[in-house]
Amino acid sequence: MNNLLNHLHVPSRFEQADNAFWQDPYISKRLLEAHLSSDTEGASRSFAFIDKSIDFIQQVAPKKSYQKVLDLGCGPGLYSERLAKKGYTVKGIDFSENSIRYAKEQAKKLDFDIEYRHENYMELNDSNIYDLALLIYCDYGALATDDRSKLLFNIWNSLKNGGQLLLDVFSQKIFDQFKEEQYWSFNENGGFWSKDSYVSIGRNLKYPDRVTLEQTTVVTDDKIETYNIWHQFFTKELFIKEVTAVGFTVKEIYDDVSGETGNGGDKTIALLLEKQG
Repeated sequence: MNNLLNHLHVPSRFEQADNAFWQDPYISKRLLEAHLSSDTEGASRSFAFIDKSIDFIQQVAPKKSYQKVLDLGCGPGLYSERLAKKGYTVKGIDFSENSIRYAKEQAKKLDFDIEYRHENYMELNDSNIYDLALLIYCDYGALATDDRSKLLFNIWNSLKNGGQLLLDVFSQKIFDQFKEEQYWSFNENGGFWSKDSYVSIGRNLKYPDRVTLEQTTVVTDDKIETYNIWHQFFTKELFIKEVTAVGFTVKEIYDDVSGETGNGGDKTIALLLEKQG
């Protein structure tokens, strides 16, 4: 019981658990399945939305001027493949070994010349290489403040002068709609978190300054694991303040990474940034 209670403590903001669920052999397979589901928005956005985003990227960053693309948090290569098909030179980086393995296999099968790297994009150390960088599906908001600043600087450094960054975050409205709650379930035949029977204990918490935690503790016969998923939510003003602090210039503001405008950042806010030397 003490072990379980230790797992259920309320963590400090952006405190990480000792495990990375996307590296777990079983869970990573379930995540990949979620990525590859064509009409749901679990791990990735729907394929229809991704296709619309690719069309938009071609408009704001045509390959004639933005040939070399860095896809950060590329997962199984859903954006990278589509950009390669359009003639861009693409490098994809992701922390999930399983997703990168799948992406490499697909690139080989489709004969796409995409470079995939299995690494933590927080350690990005490229300099003056890329014309365009992508950080899509609100990955930015999963990081603590100092980590966001570090990542932005590393991306800025990796871009050529005049290079662009397209990224998005969840909006203040989504934070306001987020409900604090606790729940549990018994999964007798296994499920997302384990192939064996397990009890999952879930908790959603709000923190000051628009931060949320979605915490899941998984109890099986053999072990107890806790997984923390953090999100930072933004107003346009806060988002712009952070990205300009490291030297980026805001070119355009959109409601999402497909270039939609008009709903005032109802769910997400997307920025197209430029590096100016």
